Amino acid sequence: MSTWASVTWIVIPLTIATTIIVMFVIARSAKASGKLTRLESYMVSFVGAAAMLVGLLAVIGLVVVSVQGLTLDSIRVGDMPYFGSPIERLAHVENLADSGYQSAWLEVTTLPAGARWLLLLEQALPPVATIAISVAVAWLAITVIRERPFTRAIPQAVGVAAIAIMVAGIGSQAAGAFGRAAVIDHIGVREVTSVSGDGTSEGLAYFALGLDLSPIGWAFGLLLVATAFQIGSRLQRDTDFLV
Repeated sequence: MSTWASVTWIVIPLTIATTIIVMFVIARSAKASGKLTRLESYMVSFVGAAAMLVGLLAVIGLVVVSVQGLTLDSIRVGDMPYFGSPIERLAHVENLADSGYQSAWLEVTTLPAGARWLLLLEQALPPVATIAISVAVAWLAITVIRERPFTRAIPQAVGVAAIAIMVAGIGSQAAGAFGRAAVIDHIGVREVTSVSGDGTSEGLAYFALGLDLSPIGWAFGLLLVATAFQIGSRLQRDTDFLV
């Protein structure tokens, strides 16, 4: 796929989402009452349906990943940390000062159960977070259509989604790092991590974890949203009691 085609697949969904948000804001500002307009109801229904579809696709992906990870005898392990010597083919390329390898993939057979489960967790945790987010969004869409968004269940759903994002984001990275280390143990540490015969340092790294902490930030942001909905649900209950 060309660069422009890739950009198009990114720009079009963003444009559609932005248009929906703008239309929602315009429609909301055009009507002072608390009731949803027909256009708002359509847009909220579309968002809820899209969330359900994404959640369904995540469930299917989770099942496929689990079946493959637990049943296949030969498993391809990607992003293996690799430190390599300069690439010979690029040695005479103009304006290229240096080159090398940072990762590799391996096709491994008879992988132990512990390594299998770690590598499976790396791939399974992100879909689990996606399912939690999809359920929260779909549930919120339903309550908005019913014009009672501040219910007791919404803060709980958003809170579960926040925890799922944090656990999946950090846990997936950690499981992948330890799973690849288990792969190194399985195929032989000395054979794949030692220095080559000509003295150049080249081979697989035993353990590498470049930890991305952004899932924690997203989780904290969603927890604040859950807190806001919790306050709103209390105010709504107080209002219903007064009425």
